[in-house]
Amino acid sequence: MAFNQGLLEAIVEWCRTKPELEAARREARSHFFGDEDERPVEYWPGTGEFASRERRFLGYFSFNWKLPSGEQPAEVAVKRLYQGEVQAEALASIRGARFVFAYSTGITGRSVYLELGEEGFEVRSAQWAANLHHDRVVVAYLIPVRHGFWLPGPGWAELPFTLGEGMRANLAEQQIDPIAFERMLQHRSRAPDELPRPKPPRDDDLDAAVARMTAWARDHAQGGVIMATDEWEALVQEHFEDRGVTELVQVVFSRLVGRLADDDLQNVADLLMNIWNNTPQPDRGGRTANQMERQARES
Repeated sequence: MAFNQGLLEAIVEWCRTKPELEAARREARSHFFGDEDERPVEYWPGTGEFASRERRFLGYFSFNWKLPSGEQPAEVAVKRLYQGEVQAEALASIRGARFVFAYSTGITGRSVYLELGEEGFEVRSAQWAANLHHDRVVVAYLIPVRHGFWLPGPGWAELPFTLGEGMRANLAEQQIDPIAFERMLQHRSRAPDELPRPKPPRDDDLDAAVARMTAWARDHAQGGVIMATDEWEALVQEHFEDRGVTELVQVVFSRLVGRLADDDLQNVADLLMNIWNNTPQPDRGGRTANQMERQARES
């Protein structure tokens, strides 16, 4: 029997329920969710439900957590559940599991094609094919199968991001581990006694986004970031073709004068992302990130 999604789910279920792993699950869960951090959790929309959090934890526990024996729980599960050639093939697949930030480039039948720099992955999953979108970032455990394709592990997520060619080319350099991803989703950005930060600005066109940045700059005597709409458009489009928004932030921050508080720097970053998301992307037919996100939601 070839390794398949059914066998993979049986392995994950064994890791989830086996009493002998209860102490390891408890320790791993505390580490994964950051129980020692007392700051409030503000999960991204759609990522804080129990089922979603539990699946992400199971992926981490099954494929990342190390037991005292040095084995991953999924390896132990394979040895307990299967024998002979099935065990050997399942172990090879489990040991090849990867946690990736990749880009969806196409969907054909029940195959979803992902791109990660120069690497490509064909992921066989009817569920993925029915629910994922073209031109979005996918975060997932991928498990290799000997026939050359991959299976999705538990806890995958599709992020509401589209990327330009430059950012896609450098995506392999921007990978993070499952713990860092969970912290990003948790958005623990304040002390327990602090009020929540205001939501980042979200305008519907570039003129409005630039006007908002200009108003902030005038209030804070930051003339270096006061520019016309066409100047902002040219600056942002220049960075669609390199490493993306990170370098753009560095360019804009270099124009600020004086010592600014952390809240002010965060405000500038939020205002800049508002401009970025409203700037037409030439390689996307002149659509903005906000327009593409709305189209994806409506499709």
